[in-house]
Amino acid sequence: MPEIIEVEFHSKALTDFQLRRLDQASVRKYSVPVTAFISDAFIANDMCHGVSFGHVEQGDAFRPADGGLLQTGKIQRVWKEGRFWLLETQSGNYVLGSFIRGVGRKSFRELLQTGERC
Repeated sequence: MPEIIEVEFHSKALTDFQLRRLDQASVRKYSVPVTAFISDAFIANDMCHGVSFGHVEQGDAFRPADGGLLQTGKIQRVWKEGRFWLLETQSGNYVLGSFIRGVGRKSFRELLQTGERC
């Protein structure tokens, strides 16, 4: 008798606001190459967590799919270009499209207040 394997697929349905922000962020030119755009971002342990879009492939390494959860490397620098915040990490440069409701913006402000990466 074959073994039964149960698989659940989880997806994140984005709001019109989040989609609009990601669209605006993706058409802008930046001073550095962008590794990915992040929606529903929040900061924990000096790393950014969120939903990844437009992640560039880096060689034969794993490339997160659009809508997949992402955890960046340790944040080394934060700056703003136009209306969007950028993060430089050990794993690349990321554009923050939107913050997760409730904790996202607060966790980002706490990161900025440390002043170590600004």
